[in-house]
Amino acid sequence: MEWLDSSGTILPADGPPERHRDSEGLYTVRRHVTVNQTDTNRFTCRVQQQEINHMKETEIHVPGSSEVQVVGPADPVVALAGDDIILPCSLKPNVNAENMVVRWTRLNLKSEVVHRYSDGRDSNVDQSPSYRNRTSVFNEELKNGNVSLKLTRVTLSDAGSYRCFIPTLTSQVKNTTVQLFVGAVSQPVISIDGTKDWGVVLKCESGGWFPEPEMEWLDSSGTILPADGPPERHRDSECLYSVRRHVTVDQTDTNRFTCRVHQKEINHLKETEIHVPDDVFPKSQVGLIVGLLIAAAVGVIAALVGVYMLSKHNEDDVFPKLQLGLIVGLLLAAVGLLAASAGVFGVYMWRKHTEEEEQSKGWEEQIDARFVTRHKDHLIQKVSGGKSIASELHQKDLIPDEMNCRISAAGTSQDQMRLLYEALEEAEDTTRVKSTFYKILLDLEPDVVKDLKVVTRERDELKEELRKAKETIQSLSTSPGGQQKTQTPSQKSERIEGMEMESLPGRKSGPGPGRKSAPEMKPLLAAGPQKEDLYDLERGGRDTTEFNYRETIPSGRKSGPEKEMEMKPLLGPGPQKDDLDELERGGRVTTEFNYVL
Repeated sequence: MEWLDSSGTILPADGPPERHRDSEGLYTVRRHVTVNQTDTNRFTCRVQQQEINHMKETEIHVPGSSEVQVVGPADPVVALAGDDIILPCSLKPNVNAENMVVRWTRLNLKSEVVHRYSDGRDSNVDQSPSYRNRTSVFNEELKNGNVSLKLTRVTLSDAGSYRCFIPTLTSQVKNTTVQLFVGAVSQPVISIDGTKDWGVVLKCESGGWFPEPEMEWLDSSGTILPADGPPERHRDSECLYSVRRHVTVDQTDTNRFTCRVHQKEINHLKETEIHVPDDVFPKSQVGLIVGLLIAAAVGVIAALVGVYMLSKHNEDDVFPKLQLGLIVGLLLAAVGLLAASAGVFGVYMWRKHTEEEEQSKGWEEQIDARFVTRHKDHLIQKVSGGKSIASELHQKDLIPDEMNCRISAAGTSQDQMRLLYEALEEAEDTTRVKSTFYKILLDLEPDVVKDLKVVTRERDELKEELRKAKETIQSLSTSPGGQQKTQTPSQKSERIEGMEMESLPGRKSGPGPGRKSAPEMKPLLAAGPQKEDLYDLERGGRDTTEFNYRETIPSGRKSGPEKEMEMKPLLGPGPQKDDLDELERGGRVTTEFNYVL
């Protein structure tokens, strides 16, 4: 290999050629040369193989200082979604570009034109629609050779390669390429996610990242902490990444911990620090138990020493002293054992208290879940923030990504709630998920929950009153001998059509002058529940119906003013439990009231 100038003269190279042979036995050769400017600035590299008599040449033209060329940046341009950025491009040497044609194109678009400048003004007739009203050149800088492009409101889809091209230049270097990287970042959020053994579980979440980031936990000294497993990653419909990671930390001098999210390609880093209060960490019982066991051991050892001394020295003059030592030792042993027992009992009570708290939490979750299930239809119609509730459940990893996207895309709040209920029913731990749904609903839309609880309380009160009424009416329909009078439905209807007088105190029960003929009964006011009453009951309200009757004087009695008679119920204590269930489902109920005069 050798270098030649435009006249064919061999030039002195910068050292001998570099040769390499690959695995297939083929040679690669490389050689450098430093050249000075000439009239032509043309130089030739010649490679020759004499044995096979073959030669290859390549010529290069090196632009001189008098030639204008287009120059771009050596490094890619990095931007965040939403930023306004500049794609650098300029002429060297700095010449006036006001009368030149400047064309910016995107290399991988069908409609390539990003921006066009010609005839002293912008000319974007054939501009790609996605760049419309977002591009411009610096008109005041064109005279200095600055043909850079300003791109506003950058999106993730803007990432790619852009070409700055000036076709009116006479030099060979008429264009340059600029690489644009677009990323997205967000601040991580830390929360306390419970306790584990003697430590506290911390959770860090951060969404809206692009490209995919890395997440790690650090202590106050900057040391990376071992996390509870690898990070959990998800990608949403906008191609943005969400990452979540847990770590269990023990109590330290500072109790300060940091979650760091880093994206190396766009060189962006976000950190959030949390301080965990001392009272959040579980209280260790190990020190107490060890101390009590040591006290018990000391007492036992003292007792054993007293016994040993008693057996070794059996003389009368030392026996009282040894006996006193034995008693003291035994007392110390007893105190130690009592202390140890108290410590064990304390640990037992602590564990029992913890189990009761967990059991109480379980009962609370079941109550919340029953509320959500019972009022499904009402909540679907009334709750307007189904999308927000689903988002919080998704952040807590209680509903899957696909379902969260479906709920977000639903057109109406009712459709969102129907899909949300579908997710609640399909959850692995449906009680826990429904309880969490209830708590989020209580936080976002408390009025909806409050109204439902008022209606539920009124219905419960109504059920209790009806139960008491049923017991009272059953007691009234029981004869003095303890036998209850029962009637078939046909007997009930017959009795209401032609009612007989019961034997009353001071009246004869048999036929004759003392026997009263059955008076004809006609309703005077409010013949049972009206249409409006039923509507009120369907809405969960309460209704009181009065039954007033007028007695028509039978033939043979002295005519006189009509009087109202007191009516006492015999059978039919009003709406039963099945009737209430039917009303709650939106149905209607007809109740028969049979009376005896």
